[in-house]
Amino acid sequence: MSKQIYFFATCLLAGLFFIQCEKEGEEPETKPAPIQISSSVQNVSEYGGSDGAIDLTVTGGVPPYSFLWSDNSTTEDVSNLVAGKYYVLVNDKEFQIRTDTFEITQPAPLPLSLQFEITNPSETGAADGMINTIISGASPFTILWSTGADTKDISGLTSGEYIITVTDNAGQTATDTIVLEDALMDIDGNKYKTVKIGDQIWMKENLKVTHAPDGTEIESFIYNNDASYLKVYGRLYSWNSAMNGSTTESTQGICPNGWHIPTDNEVKVLEMALGMTQAEADMVNTWRGKTVGTQLKAGGTSGFDAQLSGRRSNTGSYSFMGRVEYFWTSTESSSTYAWRRCLDKYDDKSGRYNTFPKTYGFSIRCIKNDD
Repeated sequence: MSKQIYFFATCLLAGLFFIQCEKEGEEPETKPAPIQISSSVQNVSEYGGSDGAIDLTVTGGVPPYSFLWSDNSTTEDVSNLVAGKYYVLVNDKEFQIRTDTFEITQPAPLPLSLQFEITNPSETGAADGMINTIISGASPFTILWSTGADTKDISGLTSGEYIITVTDNAGQTATDTIVLEDALMDIDGNKYKTVKIGDQIWMKENLKVTHAPDGTEIESFIYNNDASYLKVYGRLYSWNSAMNGSTTESTQGICPNGWHIPTDNEVKVLEMALGMTQAEADMVNTWRGKTVGTQLKAGGTSGFDAQLSGRRSNTGSYSFMGRVEYFWTSTESSSTYAWRRCLDKYDDKSGRYNTFPKTYGFSIRCIKNDD
């Protein structure tokens, strides 16, 4: 039998499974290098997002390569991915196969929190109250009110109790109760919107009243004596006028019945509800709490809507309208000074100071009494 016939016979006997045979005297074929996969993974930037990506670099084997991903993509690189595990199979021209597994992660969800902008009915029996809800957490949200409504904002409301339950995309649930009352009105008949932040309910506007709750006229000022500023910026009051002669923390002062001048600690609670730490809140005569000031200013996410109303000095001059908001607390630091808060147009923090005398004129924001 010739050598050539012997070669083919050997191949036929052993080649049922595509075993290669080399002729005598020939160099064996060089096998291609194994396929190698390297990658760059971009994780999702926020909980529930879909901006993850996997960028592959393939070497070895015999190009061209084909790709099959567990989501049925057939491209080398994949994008617009949600969090999860992804598998890829890479095949080359010589039918070599390589697989790999990747995991796209995402940050933890933001804590689910609710804040409310409240508009009480305009008069007893009126059905024109509103509750606007500010939600932070992992969107989208499922909302259910005690009225059966499933929108974040509800209107056409009478006075009474309203319960909201919100569930976010991460399965977190929050429930809160909002009580609408007949319009918040001072003794002069001025009406005020309110806002719930954390467990506190605040006036959403600066006080405008010119009389104490017993009807006695009090000293107050409009910036630069210009009445056109009253509606937006309210009035400015010395500490003694705002407190209506009292030096007791939490006194009603010149606030409407059921409300009072906030204490320094109550303002700290407000600030900490917006992300300030206790250590920051306790800092003295400085600006503290990154972004807290921005949240409190007009247009901020808290709904507090501080208007940057400026101040009146103890000599009668006015300054800083449109730049700085000052408002008194009911907490003295001495017989001459009391604690205040400052918000600056160009600073995202909240200032806690006791450096101006009580004779300065600042804004007043009243807080509702605890039930």
